[in-house]
Amino acid sequence: MGEAPVVRMTWRGPVAAFLTDTTRHLDLEGAIRSGKTTAALWKVLTSCCTHPGIHWLICRFSDEDTRTKLKPMWEKVCVDAGVPMRWNAQFKYYECANGSRVYCFGLKAQDLTMRYAKFRGVTLAGVYVDQTEELPFDIYEELTGRLSQVGFPQQIILTPNPPDENHWLATRFPAENRYKGHQYYRVSVYDNAHNLAPETIEGLEQAYPPGHAKRRPLLLGLRGVNVIGTPVYGALDPREPESAAFQRVRHERPVQMDQSLPLYESLDFGKHHPCVVWAQYTPWSELHVLGGVLGQHLDLETFAPIVQQYRQRWFPNALEVQTCCDPAGSHANSQGLQQNAVDVLGGLGFHPLYKPDSNSPAIREAMIERLAGCMRRRGPRGEAFAIDRERWVRISATGVVLERFLADGCEAGYVWDIHFVSVGSKQIRKPVKDGWYEHGQNCLEYLEHNFGGVQPTLEQAARRAVSVKAREDQRIEKEAAPWLNRYEAIARANQKRPPAHHRGGYR
Repeated sequence: MGEAPVVRMTWRGPVAAFLTDTTRHLDLEGAIRSGKTTAALWKVLTSCCTHPGIHWLICRFSDEDTRTKLKPMWEKVCVDAGVPMRWNAQFKYYECANGSRVYCFGLKAQDLTMRYAKFRGVTLAGVYVDQTEELPFDIYEELTGRLSQVGFPQQIILTPNPPDENHWLATRFPAENRYKGHQYYRVSVYDNAHNLAPETIEGLEQAYPPGHAKRRPLLLGLRGVNVIGTPVYGALDPREPESAAFQRVRHERPVQMDQSLPLYESLDFGKHHPCVVWAQYTPWSELHVLGGVLGQHLDLETFAPIVQQYRQRWFPNALEVQTCCDPAGSHANSQGLQQNAVDVLGGLGFHPLYKPDSNSPAIREAMIERLAGCMRRRGPRGEAFAIDRERWVRISATGVVLERFLADGCEAGYVWDIHFVSVGSKQIRKPVKDGWYEHGQNCLEYLEHNFGGVQPTLEQAARRAVSVKAREDQRIEKEAAPWLNRYEAIARANQKRPPAHHRGGYR
């Protein structure tokens, strides 16, 4: 056998690092036209040429997609590289002249009792799964057990479209790469721009302009919910972004708490994703959203102390704190427990208000309309609506990361459902329950329903007056402290001096 052919390719950015990475588990997540599939196939072919006799499996989940989409790409890569491959139809593998094999078949079984039968018994050194977001986690685990060919480097390569943060890929391959033997790469379409025609990039930017619900995953390769629909606060036509109610460049900026105003706190219990958002309403009819925390796979008992911790860290000098919450938390627990979510909060020091109709479609649509109106309004101090840029975190059992979930939702993630709901005889729009962006948005709607657009009640006004007076008394006492200390020192000195007739004074 002659020498292996030499093929020179130019790779840049994260793809270049991916191609030389020998980590056992590799995850290359990318936007459309980012070249992730082509890069992975070249990596497999390079391995076959470098290690004669090595066995690989390349696949997608379904047989049809593997046959019609992945096989033609693999054959083209082999032709471009000048590496002939012979197809063995009986055993479904390509064989190289140096003895290397590349199996190629889908993983999905027709019968659940034979779920893993297609690849059990095949000894492999490498596995490549394209479009891995379609792959069930249990099959991924089984595939890792196939990496057992002795004498060869072993590796599993995954090239999914960016999944959401609840997907097993995000759990196994966190963005900060904290797990040994697992490496995550993100590639955008711009990382592959040198291989694309300029009109391709221009066409994608026109199809997915800033504010489009699919721009983050499809152009930037960022994880998040791949939503379908019209953004609730976005432009009706993506080609007219200036018509959107929420515009990130205008509304997202540094916002500081006003210590003369109450701090409003809104809690959404979620299902494994509890959320809190803090905001203030100013005398100029402004809504300043100051920050928020999104829990990931956390129960309420774990999340509530986190809320208190971040509230104290970010807003230590709040005049007073008023809390509202999801009214669903006042319902009896469906699992037969004695306490509901509101009871749990009460036991942890919270005193939340809630309005029973907050989750009704009509109220939700009305709050959205009021919030959109605030986003479009300008007051004497500029934009009436503002979201702080920095005080946003997502917390799970494994770590804390910056996650601007509210601004992301306002810009693109929170979308209208294509289905309407009937209230009386009227058709009402409803946002999609996506399990991610909805939690921060619901918090915002509870804030508006409980504290926005109305004058404070007498009880709220009295409570605020007491807080203002207490703070004023503290200020006066602090300012007077030096003088009081001086007078006390003089008084103590006078007490120690003898009377005047003992000091030779006039008689």
